[in-house]
Amino acid sequence: MRLSTHRALLSPPHDGAGRRVVWRREDGQTLIEFAFVLPVLLFILVGILKCGLLFNNYITLNNAVRSGARTLALGRGQPGDPCDVAYSDAEGKGAPTLSLTRGSFTTGFSGGETCMTTSNWLQGDQATLTGTYPCDLTILGINLWPGCSLTASATEAIE
Repeated sequence: MRLSTHRALLSPPHDGAGRRVVWRREDGQTLIEFAFVLPVLLFILVGILKCGLLFNNYITLNNAVRSGARTLALGRGQPGDPCDVAYSDAEGKGAPTLSLTRGSFTTGFSGGETCMTTSNWLQGDQATLTGTYPCDLTILGINLWPGCSLTASATEAIE
């Protein structure tokens, strides 16, 4: 038995109608697909990181406000302005990661009192400290939530 070269294997491929079929190389296909998918993957990755930082800022703000509200609730009968002490305490708790200022906080009291009328504060009344902090959800130059701000509030009973 003699092995012969089959002519059909060596000739260019043809479809059933006798037309020549053109082979195309696929060497760069993976690179092109990766170039299309990469921006989407980066957007998702940076979005996850930004949301994590945003959640961390919220937890820090919440901790700072809770600490400041506790200080405010203990300020009855203390000399000076107890709201000033509460603001300072809240700023200190948020200082490592947030740039909080006194303008970031507001106070409220259940009996209509103010910070200057500590002699009117009654034990058991509610003191509320609310803090706000601007957030930034800009991902790859796209601002997903313009003007967003984080808000945390804590209420403590005056002692």
